[in-house]
Amino acid sequence: MVSLRKASAAIFYLLGALTIVAIVLVNRGMFVSPLGVFLNIVDLPLLFAGMLFGGSTLVSSLSREKTSVPLALVVFTPLLIAFVFFAWINFAMPFAAV
Repeated sequence: MVSLRKASAAIFYLLGALTIVAIVLVNRGMFVSPLGVFLNIVDLPLLFAGMLFGGSTLVSSLSREKTSVPLALVVFTPLLIAFVFFAWINFAMPFAAV
């Protein structure tokens, strides 16, 4: 679980930093078209990495010695449901058209 937490943390921090830089550049009117496409694409991977990072951190902090499978299921099942819901909102709603 520690390696999953470290890998998801690295991806989350990298995507988060790139998203912040892209938002600042778009607000200043620089590279609006390519960064607009980037911002439309990066939202779900950033959400997924954040949920993996948060869930794995929660599981590792709640489990005393080893990772327990029931605890991981209790933590990651609502996160999976939330991710599927946000993916549905992203792709199936009419305002999601670019």
